[in-house]
Amino acid sequence: MVGVASRAGVIAIFAMIGFAVGFFAYLASPVVGQALLALIPTLSVDPSIVFAMITGAAGALVSTVTVTAWARRA
Repeated sequence: MVGVASRAGVIAIFAMIGFAVGFFAYLASPVVGQALLALIPTLSVDPSIVFAMITGAAGALVSTVTVTAWARRA
């Protein structure tokens, strides 16, 4: 088993976090997408594009925060 202190272990943890965030963002995206469409009625974009953007933004935010926190710790 790969130790957490090794580079591969850290990358695996970041991958698991990113997967979990993307998974939950995908599940939440219909609700958030509908709320955005209600707030901005002139937004005439395919809902799947909006959902993909929400999922991507959530994954990017969490991975950036996680890597930044890890880098400051080291």
